[in-house]
Amino acid sequence: MPRPDPFGKILAVTVKVGLSRLSVALHGAAGIVAIRTFPTPQRERPEEVVRLLEGLWPGRFPGEVPGALVSVVPDLTPVLLREWRRIFGRSLESFDGSRAPFPIDYRPAASLGADRTAAVWGACSLLGGQLGESFMVADFGTHTVTTVLCRGRLVGGAILPGISLMQGAIGAGRVLGGATSSGRSGDGWMKTRDLRRVSALGGGTREGVLSGTVLGTVAAVEGLRQRAEKESGTPLSLVLTGGLSPLLARFFSGAPEVSRALLHHGARCFLLE
Repeated sequence: MPRPDPFGKILAVTVKVGLSRLSVALHGAAGIVAIRTFPTPQRERPEEVVRLLEGLWPGRFPGEVPGALVSVVPDLTPVLLREWRRIFGRSLESFDGSRAPFPIDYRPAASLGADRTAAVWGACSLLGGQLGESFMVADFGTHTVTTVLCRGRLVGGAILPGISLMQGAIGAGRVLGGATSSGRSGDGWMKTRDLRRVSALGGGTREGVLSGTVLGTVAAVEGLRQRAEKESGTPLSLVLTGGLSPLLARFFSGAPEVSRALLHHGARCFLLE
């Protein structure tokens, strides 16, 4: 008797290309059923893209399954689109933020990163009941990015160096051993064990760097939310996303919503809603 398919029926596939990480998610009727994350390939080395795509779940991309691409690396986008079509026999659809179910007040609108729009769209879809029409998404990746939806309109936000970038900038990355200023090295990303060393009273140089980068980032996001609330005159719920969000949630006051893959949920909405 054949073993039941643990994934079930796949309805969509979404691909996110960031500055340091590329992730691919498979979506079923109940949401994301599987997700894989890789270092972002180099455009100059298309063979890296080919190996990555050919190594994904075999047989999971029948021709009728639609796919969406959310990319903030323009130079890599055409390479990935070409190889995806060649390998899987179907084109990915590039995410178009103008189809989002909320107005975008950003100037110029085309300069708003697709990842930010997709994350807000995902938050509206998954958590709209809890968040309402005014909230801030804080995305923790290569950069720490906040995006505000105020009274149902995407109005902007802030962009900070990400935690690994900051760690790589301090002592040229030598203090923590492995952090790089480029943010591309996986060795520089915060690990769960590092949380044991995070204290505002860091008792050593390493502990001080962790305190400054982790707690400093948390304080920055909380301060930005307070300023955005004051400027808009509207309370803003907070939702955390991105690879580091589950590790950082404990350091925030209150109990922010956490959904690591909001961008992929938003890309699914773009495809299927």
